[in-house]
Amino acid sequence: MGIIKWDSKYEVHVKKIDRQHRKIVDILNKLYDLQEIAADSQKIEKIFDDLRNYIVEHFKTEEEYLKKIECDGFDRQKEEHNAFIDTICNYQRDYFKEKPLAVINLFNYVWDWFAHHILTVDKKCMVGEGSVQ
Repeated sequence: MGIIKWDSKYEVHVKKIDRQHRKIVDILNKLYDLQEIAADSQKIEKIFDDLRNYIVEHFKTEEEYLKKIECDGFDRQKEEHNAFIDTICNYQRDYFKEKPLAVINLFNYVWDWFAHHILTVDKKCMVGEGSVQ
């Protein structure tokens, strides 16, 4: 079910990147649903892994695209991506200590960062740049 609803305002009009952004929202919704029903920790750990791995894959795709279109601010964007991944890893480590609180904190952090990043940084570079399949 999830709590986050995709909105067209998050689209950067690059098909592949928009699909990846939607997938990240889907993973976040799975994480939210699992923590709501107090699912077993193995399922939540798998969602943590899926989220981290998919975001790493997404950032690789996004960075390749940003290089291709010669986006100003590429270095800053790459630094933000790396810091974001580091923070997700920290939340994952925290999960082993503080289980429910770490899941809630991760969910809130990822969604806040993700929505802000798409609406400000990604859109600045990508909207109007064409379409990647």
